[in-house]
Amino acid sequence: MSTATLSHQMESMTTRLFLFAGTLLLLLLSRATHVSSATLCPPCGNTTVPFPLSTTPTCGDPSYKIRCSSSNTLVFDTLNNSYPIESIDPNSQRFVIRPAPLLTNTCVSTDKVHQGIQLNTTLPFNITSSNTIVYLNCTTTLLQSPLNCSAASACHSYIKATASAAACQGAGPLCCTYRTGGSSNSYMLRVRDSGCSAYSSFVNLNPALPVNRWPEPGLEIQWLSPKETVCGSQQDCDSATSTCGPDASSALGIRRCFCNDGLVWDPIQGVCAKKITCQNPGGCDDSTSRTAIIAGSVCGVGAALILAVIAFLLYKRHRRIKEAQARLAKEREGILNASNGGRAAKLFSGKELKKATNDFSSDRLLGVGGYGEVYKGILQDGTVVAVKCAKLGNPKGTDQVLNEVRILCQVNHRNLVGLLGCCVELEQPIMVYEFIENGTLLDHLQGQMPKSRGLLTWTHRLQIARHTAEGLAYLHFMAVPPIYHRDVKSSNILLDIKMNAKVSDFGLSRLAQTDMSHISTCAQGTLGYLDPEYYRNYQLTDKSDVYSFGVVLLELLTAQKAIDFNRAADDVNLAIYVHRMVAEEKLMDVIDPVLKNGATTIELETMKAVAFLALGCLEEKRQNRPSMKEVAEEIEYIISIASAKVVEN
Repeated sequence: MSTATLSHQMESMTTRLFLFAGTLLLLLLSRATHVSSATLCPPCGNTTVPFPLSTTPTCGDPSYKIRCSSSNTLVFDTLNNSYPIESIDPNSQRFVIRPAPLLTNTCVSTDKVHQGIQLNTTLPFNITSSNTIVYLNCTTTLLQSPLNCSAASACHSYIKATASAAACQGAGPLCCTYRTGGSSNSYMLRVRDSGCSAYSSFVNLNPALPVNRWPEPGLEIQWLSPKETVCGSQQDCDSATSTCGPDASSALGIRRCFCNDGLVWDPIQGVCAKKITCQNPGGCDDSTSRTAIIAGSVCGVGAALILAVIAFLLYKRHRRIKEAQARLAKEREGILNASNGGRAAKLFSGKELKKATNDFSSDRLLGVGGYGEVYKGILQDGTVVAVKCAKLGNPKGTDQVLNEVRILCQVNHRNLVGLLGCCVELEQPIMVYEFIENGTLLDHLQGQMPKSRGLLTWTHRLQIARHTAEGLAYLHFMAVPPIYHRDVKSSNILLDIKMNAKVSDFGLSRLAQTDMSHISTCAQGTLGYLDPEYYRNYQLTDKSDVYSFGVVLLELLTAQKAIDFNRAADDVNLAIYVHRMVAEEKLMDVIDPVLKNGATTIELETMKAVAFLALGCLEEKRQNRPSMKEVAEEIEYIISIASAKVVEN
């Protein structure tokens, strides 16, 4: 008998077993009756109104009030507005309302005059955690909030793909997204001038999907489980199943129809239901005993058959997974070895890297990024390495790691982190590169390394700037095709013991075609370092890296962060802050005091020269910015001036 035939026969037998067990279960459940049902509200048009929702004071539970409009549609009233109900799920005790639309040809929601959606906190309704909110036409004050207002936020895709939101493309400096909290105090979705002027909401949204596959706009509301029905006297209750008594949890003297002994309150059906037990004083009758024996026998046989089927299916699944892993590893090897003439990546085994990192122990963890995690590893020959693992289940992280491997296979420069190899046999690819043991430039500038600020002399900072510029110039002019880094920042510049700089983290890099002036791509990178033209037009060029490097030069000069909310509101962005200080002829006021103390005249002059070079890199129009090769040459010239003065002294 073939495996396919055996599998088909076992599945058919399992189906017949389930049908028999289901029939038996229905017979058993038929012994339980539901009584003392609360008064259900009549349907609103074609829509059923489940308990405890109430459209009139005489049905449902009046605390759960909704309305049936004159057009036979259900409506949910908030403190200051009304919204149509799109769907109701009584089992999960939730319904979905339709958010307010935008005013025609504007980026303003029609309920902005009511400051958005505000629920009455005294009623048993709140917003669930299943909603993704898209805020539009927002002010820059939202940058200080935990909302995702970056260039990678899903709100940008929504604006571009939604005709009704076309007016939002030119409105407001920001748009943001966030997932609602779903706690019992989630009662508000605010729209106002000082925040965002428009919004939309989507239930159970997968932002990875294209916008045309997003669900219809909706906001999910849940209601709390209702208590027993309210009564004024015993006449309001069914004496056979419930008794009118005081609610001990109420300070208002409310009375309710509490279920009699042997019955329990079912808040979904709004009934007192009999317990399915066999604990009465007279014991179980014979028919009940026989039913239990039959049910037990059926369950035993069924369980054995189900276990056999599950074991068979698990075996098949395990074999399919092994085959898929082998195919995936082979595909990844092919991708990595197709390096356009570059060297092929050395392939490590998963067992080898697990041993090197002590099975990816937390005490070996060096850091965590958007791609995943980096661990310190020690190979069998004693070589210390950094092991980068893509985040499990994150295909974007997988693509970034493979992209970085492909790029590093094509480059070889003393100021770029060197790739040693990778592993493609595990669920997510892993890359192995040289271990740079002295931390990042950001760590040193922000004093996170012991005595780091004092060790970063002006000479060291000039050398770091030169090394970084030479590494980027190599990517732009020596790599074939040219490579744009896309995420140049101080935390991606690693320092060795001799304070030599190496550019790292090529996860966002893009290969350019030699006959193209730019690459059109979604803006990715880090706020504070992003080229404004790249952010606006999604056109990536080598000058995008030049702009980011200009910010790094300012960090070297000032030892301040690229984005710092501890500065004044207008100075949060370091580039804008330095531009303002230069315009006010206060450049020296922003220079790191560690550099200024005891500096010679020539050192102060070279600091000014680097500052004006940085401002040249930060020119608004990219055609006015120098190339990285010109930047490297200018830094070399500044270093020669400083060195010549040292020799002269």
